Amino acid sequence: MPHRSGHFAAALSERPFALFVAGQFVSQFGDYLAQIALIAVVGVYTTRAPLAYSQLTVAIALPALLFGPIIGALVDRRRKRSVLMAADGLRAVIIALIPVSMKITGSVLVLFPLVFASFLLGLFANAARYALIPSLVPPSKIFAANAVMNFVNKLAGLLGFVGGGLLVVGGFWRGLRLEPWEAGFYVDSLTFLASVVTVALLGVREHFQPRERESNLKELWLRRIRNFKEDQRELLALVRAQPMVRFTVATLLLVALFGGTLYPLVVVIVQKGPQVAIGGDIATHKVGFLGGVLAVGMMLGSLSVGFLGHRLSRRGLVVAGLCATGVLMSLFSLSRHYWEFLPVAFLAGFFLSPVMIAQDTMLHESSPESIWGRVFSGRDIILNGGFMAVSLLMGFAAQLVLPLLGTVNHERVALFWTGAFLAVLSLLAVYIGRNRKA
Repeated sequence: MPHRSGHFAAALSERPFALFVAGQFVSQFGDYLAQIALIAVVGVYTTRAPLAYSQLTVAIALPALLFGPIIGALVDRRRKRSVLMAADGLRAVIIALIPVSMKITGSVLVLFPLVFASFLLGLFANAARYALIPSLVPPSKIFAANAVMNFVNKLAGLLGFVGGGLLVVGGFWRGLRLEPWEAGFYVDSLTFLASVVTVALLGVREHFQPRERESNLKELWLRRIRNFKEDQRELLALVRAQPMVRFTVATLLLVALFGGTLYPLVVVIVQKGPQVAIGGDIATHKVGFLGGVLAVGMMLGSLSVGFLGHRLSRRGLVVAGLCATGVLMSLFSLSRHYWEFLPVAFLAGFFLSPVMIAQDTMLHESSPESIWGRVFSGRDIILNGGFMAVSLLMGFAAQLVLPLLGTVNHERVALFWTGAFLAVLSLLAVYIGRNRKA
């Protein structure tokens, strides 16, 4: 029988966790505003070709590939609460610098190093956020806590995407001498500060192993360099020893396959659609609204799995959700009108949300507490690395390769076959780690 981890509402009865959720909701709301602002500003400064959006993924994903293992080990050796506060405080400054720097230079090139720095700090925040959850709830409520975090993330996505789309077409910002996309970054900066305040109010005890008590930063980094290979061997040993960890790693790659299509294919398809491409601001607003519909689906998926998921097989949730998502990607590519995109996006969100909740819970349940920071940092490496690789591949294929083959609707062709590929691979994932029940 699957391990019971409590019900959705039970986690919120823990007051420190409820406060934590409130702060992270505000912060993630701002993140989604900033994503729409990024789409808008790239559209303003470039031609909206698939490769233009693919290039943005390099700045987003590269930090995880370069620094993920080091960051995970550093988080394991520090107080997660302090790490989260420092990361969000610095992100507030960096995000506010994006519109200022672009106004001064008049170039999109300054965007990429600032996005890189923001997502580098995001690695610290993400590893600390998930490693902190077990300190806020008892073990029996970890599954429910992950469901709550996933739910509020999608609620923030709904409000952030729709609100971000409205910001992009909000002419009233110009009365303040601001471009609409600038406002998204400034609001995001304020939400990071709200996260810092709520995390500062948490009263939580974190238990440290003796090796995690270094106070000298130089000593810590020297130790990190000496122990880098040992840490990676520890993670690889966990993957080899735990079938559920192997299964989770494989299916994280499939989630990245889905995510890598969003910027170069889905965004471009929506913006090029005959019912959408009626102006840059309006097109971006439609992208934001579609993202809100996706978030509604993910939110309801989180609710359903939060109440019922503890009765179901983790692996079954992942396989079924990924297979359905792949089929829906192919259906999206066949849709010809904007209104047809909406139910497909809703269902994709509904099926994908339980996948991510189950994956996070399997990582918590299959790995020791002492390496949770590295485990979730490793998860970010897989997701971000896969996201970057797939996005660049899709942008390259849609803009350069498929036209040489004489195809039309290149983004739609690439999305259709990627969805079919995802559905098939998800079914094959059944055979990974099947000797143990999730």
